[in-house]
Amino acid sequence: MSLTCPDTIPQRSVGVAGRLFRPFGRAGMALADGCARINNGLQTWLDRARQRRALQELNDHVLKDIGISRCDVFRESSKFFWHE
Repeated sequence: MSLTCPDTIPQRSVGVAGRLFRPFGRAGMALADGCARINNGLQTWLDRARQRRALQELNDHVLKDIGISRCDVFRESSKFFWHE
């Protein structure tokens, strides 16, 4: 029979940051969660920027096939990477 302390941190998959901050207890896990959220936000921004650059490279024939005008491409690609 194993005894568990009620103050133990539940085992869950939190990635590298979770393993790094686990020795710091609950505060470390909160920090790891914050790092994961920041990482996800940055990844989203990078994906948006990459997709907008790729949209600019499409030719008019492909744009017509997907139902987007060159004006729509200009409007979308002129947005800052943090705007949806």
